[in-house]
Amino acid sequence: MSGALHLYVDGGITIQRFLRAGLIQRFIITRVPVLIGDGIPLFGTLTGDIRLRHIATKQYPSGLVSSEYYVADSE
Repeated sequence: MSGALHLYVDGGITIQRFLRAGLIQRFIITRVPVLIGDGIPLFGTLTGDIRLRHIATKQYPSGLVSSEYYVADSE
């Protein structure tokens, strides 16, 4: 990742690996208004709490809600 300033990271396992390595500084999490009965947790098991600071939340006509957070320790 030489020279990269911003990366889009997607997928549960990939996000988990980046989190554990301390490589995520900002999250944009979008929620879909559907409750699923079973699935893979987005963040999986973490070694400890990760404190987030809320930046903004947007609501879309489709029902999607997108929230942006900074990882508190990375500011």
